[in-house]
Amino acid sequence: MFLIYVTFGKIVIALIGVISIFGISILTTQVLGTKFTATLSGDQVAPPTDTSINGTASFRTTAHDSVIKYKIKIGGSSDISSAEIHLGKKGENGETVVDLLKDSKKNGIRLETSIRGNITSSELQGSLKGKLLVDLISAMKKGNAYVNIGTPYHDNAEMRGQILIVSTHNSTKVK
Repeated sequence: MFLIYVTFGKIVIALIGVISIFGISILTTQVLGTKFTATLSGDQVAPPTDTSINGTASFRTTAHDSVIKYKIKIGGSSDISSAEIHLGKKGENGETVVDLLKDSKKNGIRLETSIRGNITSSELQGSLKGKLLVDLISAMKKGNAYVNIGTPYHDNAEMRGQILIVSTHNSTKVK
């Protein structure tokens, strides 16, 4: 009986050793998303606007580029009538491809506004309607997209900011 337990114990230890050896040799790289930012001001609007309002917009993609999470902070006004992503290079006007006020959370307190939300492929419009979110992400990575913020006081836009890539996060894990 003692011999059976010793033999069984050696087999279990041998199996644990084999699993450990093979488990450590498997490496995976997981992409955690890409971060973007835009600094918003009136001098970036084409043509420029004279405004005291300013702001920032931040964007983060999810691991599989299926959602873009965004947050916009605006100082100097709580009277925001539009917030959109347009396709276009710096200094050029382009078409609207995402309405950032639709299905978002907008909080206006005194002279500040905060807008948060998520973008999925179903939110895309204009030339991106019916396309995948990676098409918008590609334009953002190339610097071909900007945020446009409108108020009732300026027909074209109150302020604008080109979307720029901040970083891409990768993580290597041992399995």
